[in-house]
Amino acid sequence: MSSLLAKCRPYFQRAEELAEHESAVAYYCRLHAIELLMRAHQKGETSPEEKTLLLGELQKAEDIKKSLNISSSDGQGTVESFALRVFDAADAADRSAKDKSGQAAAVSKLYAAALFMDVCAQFHDGELPPDLAEKARYARFRVVQIREGLKQGVPSYPAEPETTASLPAPSGYSGSSAPAPAVPIPVQPSSASAASSATAQMPARDEARKQLELASSALDFRDVATARTCLEEALRLLG
Repeated sequence: MSSLLAKCRPYFQRAEELAEHESAVAYYCRLHAIELLMRAHQKGETSPEEKTLLLGELQKAEDIKKSLNISSSDGQGTVESFALRVFDAADAADRSAKDKSGQAAAVSKLYAAALFMDVCAQFHDGELPPDLAEKARYARFRVVQIREGLKQGVPSYPAEPETTASLPAPSGYSGSSAPAPAVPIPVQPSSASAASSATAQMPARDEARKQLELASSALDFRDVATARTCLEEALRLLG
């Protein structure tokens, strides 16, 4: 599968999953994936297979739009409200997780929350407003961090929510979603045996790449200390 199809596939999958019970959200998930394909096509970066997919999905989206009869403003309120509810539920699942199975379930929910936040970008000229962008970055950061902890056998727990006032919610959202929590400090193995175990589970290069991803996410939140810790660990792994 090409990198473009791999990038689009999660949004098409969400569209299929939600088609029956959340048809408007499903439509905009599909539209987001179509936009990714369209941008690549305009740059001449699509294969014949991807062009065929684009044309088919455009026709499908047009048919769905006729049946929905929904305005863009109504769609924005519906999708953003849904995305924030998913984020809140994912964050709650992350905070209540007490074991590996709970954390694994939280990863799936956080990953979905980030995707739904991405979908909201189409209502803001392709760029998420700061509050939604922060939640999307935080969800992805936690996905990487939890997966890393599960691989290393070291639990990763989220930081406590900040007590600052909530940012204004997007139009149409009536919930009480709080700002994304501050990025937690990555938990490192507490002994040489834990580090050896982690190294044995995966090549040092893959482990270093994960640390770089954590560092990048930490910098998104201006958490320089965490970024530095992750970078130092990556350098140590690479020798």
